[in-house]
Amino acid sequence: LVVRASSGVNRLASLKRLTVLHTLVFDLHDNQFGDIGAYALAMLKGSPVLHTLSVDLSSNQVGDAGVQALATLKDSAALHTLSLSLSYNRTGVPGSSQVGVAGAQALALLKDSTVLHTLSLNLPDNGLGDAGAQALATLKDSTVLHTL
Repeated sequence: LVVRASSGVNRLASLKRLTVLHTLVFDLHDNQFGDIGAYALAMLKGSPVLHTLSVDLSSNQVGDAGVQALATLKDSAALHTLSLSLSYNRTGVPGSSQVGVAGAQALALLKDSTVLHTLSLNLPDNGLGDAGAQALATLKDSTVLHTL
């Protein structure tokens, strides 16, 4: 699957309607996917049967807004395994997209999922800092997550 421009992103969001899609793995690194693409992926939370999602969004200019959208995957009724690679989303331009403290705080909300029991996050070379790391550390407080 090659995702280009907004039409490709919209098609990606439509995957939530598939009733036989249980496992989905995407390697979308270095595609300029951005926050809009992350919003589309977050729409997969509406899938009634998707239980495993693995997405590599490395080097895609995904910022806090996109990560906040991805964090809404916690509302999925079926998703029990989630792997997100968000490395190298720091563009080096002040004010540009990067995963920062607000993104880390949003990801920490994944602990509130009632079905998510396995979570893998890959976040090197972003702007998380100490505050972001502290927010992510609260994932350990989840009553459902058993693999982190």
